[in-house]
Amino acid sequence: MSTLKPKTNILLLGEFKKGNKKAFRKLFELYWESMFIRAKSILLDEDVAKDVVQEIWLNLWQKREHGNFENFEAYIFKSVSNGCFKYLRDHKLKTVHVRAIAALELPQASDITNKHNLDQTRYIIEKSLTELPPRCQQIFRLSRIEAASNEEIAERLGISKRSVENQMSIALKSIRQNLRLAQSSIITVLVLLSLL
Repeated sequence: MSTLKPKTNILLLGEFKKGNKKAFRKLFELYWESMFIRAKSILLDEDVAKDVVQEIWLNLWQKREHGNFENFEAYIFKSVSNGCFKYLRDHKLKTVHVRAIAALELPQASDITNKHNLDQTRYIIEKSLTELPPRCQQIFRLSRIEAASNEEIAERLGISKRSVENQMSIALKSIRQNLRLAQSSIITVLVLLSLL
């Protein structure tokens, strides 16, 4: 996942809250399909699922100035679940719906945040590796992805164990530095947005 997505979403949300219809349309394009799939899996009815999701987007537009969208993704998916359950409550539940709801494991907001953080960290690690020399990349991948020991790597590549350790040290230093930079960039953007 690109580190641009969370930054872009923050900017889009800021513009959306100001009433920018293009930002609203872009958020809609980013999330509508996954919201619809979630609703359809609960309701088991495509038309009703579309109606529920459409209603959520109408409510989002109406509440844009005063809504608390701190974690937008968690908010909209919780809204999908609530909208589906409200529909099912107001219409008689079929036995198949009851079974579907009982079997459903909905992710918590923390699960979505954790997955996002993990994806972002993986992206930063991959980006850091591409900035390293090919041999350093190869050694890191053998060590961390294939779980080869330093001795195995040295033997496989025909180099000393000390060379392997040096290359791993360079790779880890680069990754740590890029992770720190990414974290400070996010904090800076959040501070700047809070000042607007």
